[in-house]
Amino acid sequence: MMPVQPVFVHGWGFGPGFWAPLVDALGWTDACMLDLGFLGQGATASPALAARCLQAVQAQGRAVLGVGHSLGFLWLAQHMALSAQDRLVGLNAFAAFAACGSFPSGVPVRVLQRMHKGLSGNPEEVLADFCSHCGTQVVQGTPNASNLSIGLDLLINGDVRPILAAKTGQYAILAARQDPVVSATMTEDSFVEEDAVQWVDGGHLLPQTNVRACVAFLQAARRAMEQDAK
Repeated sequence: MMPVQPVFVHGWGFGPGFWAPLVDALGWTDACMLDLGFLGQGATASPALAARCLQAVQAQGRAVLGVGHSLGFLWLAQHMALSAQDRLVGLNAFAAFAACGSFPSGVPVRVLQRMHKGLSGNPEEVLADFCSHCGTQVVQGTPNASNLSIGLDLLINGDVRPILAAKTGQYAILAARQDPVVSATMTEDSFVEEDAVQWVDGGHLLPQTNVRACVAFLQAARRAMEQDAK
């Protein structure tokens, strides 16, 4: 049986520590948590370094269970070479974020551009405002404006709907109708495969506020992969 390698990617404004409550509850000692470098001023983490780390994980030949929260799912879907045995799981996820002609339910680009501008002057305020909008007053670290700007570019330009359309049955989404960041309409417009989306009560931070639901969802996804690999 091919072993399953879980890989977790956090969302915009957070770091790998975001996953601690969920990974502890899962008891997955083999979990790999990538760092997009949104927090901390050192050069030890960045989206580019995370991409190289993901490539190294996939080169090991294991079936990869990619787990992304919010932007983390978009990042994974864009960077993960999704083979037949791999799966993606999104928590509070989306396949596109910024509004455009084919995705009118997205967030207006001007909102993200305003955040871009704010990062150059007062990144602490931008990050604090975003965390508050997510439903928490706790900022997990010092903002890295450069990497946060790269993340905003992905939110503005990223659209993995064509990728997912070719990967039917290889992804699953846990969504919340009360999510203040990702509206129910955004979720529905992102994922045309309706059976792929499961709805629960909660806001934008399900891995921290509804750990039980996330644990059950991820355990089911991993179990299904392990059964398929037999």
